[in-house]
Amino acid sequence: MKIGIVTEYFYPTLGGIAENIYHLSLELLKRGHDFRIITGYRGKPTEIDDQVKQRILYVGRNIPIFINGSCSRITVGGGLTKQMKELLQRERFDLLHLHSPLIPMLPLIANMQANAPMVGTLHTCTGTQHLLYRIYGSRIRMAIGRMAGLIAVSECCAEEHRRFFNADSHVIPNGVDVDWWANGGQKISRFDDGKINVLFLGRPDRRNGLDTLIRAFCAAHRVRPDLRLIVVGDGPLRPYFQRLVPDNLRSSIIFEGASISTRPDYMASAHIFCFTPTIASFGITILEGMSAGKAMIASDIEAFRALITHEESALLVKPGNREELAQAILRLADDEALRARLGQAAARGARPYDWKRVADLHLEYYNKILKGTGIRDQGTENLRTRISES
Repeated sequence: MKIGIVTEYFYPTLGGIAENIYHLSLELLKRGHDFRIITGYRGKPTEIDDQVKQRILYVGRNIPIFINGSCSRITVGGGLTKQMKELLQRERFDLLHLHSPLIPMLPLIANMQANAPMVGTLHTCTGTQHLLYRIYGSRIRMAIGRMAGLIAVSECCAEEHRRFFNADSHVIPNGVDVDWWANGGQKISRFDDGKINVLFLGRPDRRNGLDTLIRAFCAAHRVRPDLRLIVVGDGPLRPYFQRLVPDNLRSSIIFEGASISTRPDYMASAHIFCFTPTIASFGITILEGMSAGKAMIASDIEAFRALITHEESALLVKPGNREELAQAILRLADDEALRARLGQAAARGARPYDWKRVADLHLEYYNKILKGTGIRDQGTENLRTRISES
């Protein structure tokens, strides 16, 4: 099977979409399938598998746009439609997989020029009606009608698109390379100095709660001066967050920039993993922390509650509440035994989401579509049920 994967997002930018595409691509290679990743983002992903790197095709030019508390990306340039049409005719894919297929620009262009059956993966869950949905509603409904199947990464994501567009989807969660996160990291020596390390791993966006975390950390640090915050991730908003750091805490709040292959090292160096966005559709970053067996602080939102249970594998806090977050940081800093219990419970919960299993679900759905049986009117399926069957 040859699959065309169309996306506005890929490495070196970190995020759930890039992780989904990369790890599914690795599993496709292991199972003898071919693919091409079609994107406008021309960043240089130096730390990824060479076979994946060789299969990236670039169309147009990808630029950042700021919307919904985050830095999103969109492909621009003259002749995009013609370039896409020629590319699809040349590559002769058996199946097209469009990521975030309802958001302009590249996935919608591929949708209109497609010469093979299409499946789209829905990654967004905003909780409110999206402005773009109102503006492009008729075009989005047309795009949905042209696809043979829709995947949603979570139940909340599926429900949102059902509500906006009466679109049924098949829930297949994001996955995680459990062994890589559990066994692939070594402590970083400069952070192994007796201080308690709090780790943030992800894009520096307001939507990801980094501003709240920095302010909460400052409050916690006044009580526990042995705390250190390590921020791993990069993006256009990084300078904004660096300016939030008080001068007297610049040695305690460390911005490390982007990382791909060394992320398990940062996780191994952390005592507390903290990811508290205001909105999220799934929680792949949470799965990474779970796989590494880390004591976590996470947002009390629907997508994360589907993965973790309060007081069993993480502490859940209200998004945007810096006082509650500061108290959670202090609680874990003060209680090594609690950190150990949370980490052990989290690690047990990650195994069902290993990419080997999640790839099986994707390939099963691909085959249904190619046989003409993967139609959306089958409705959504519960995430936990699908995982338990895999």
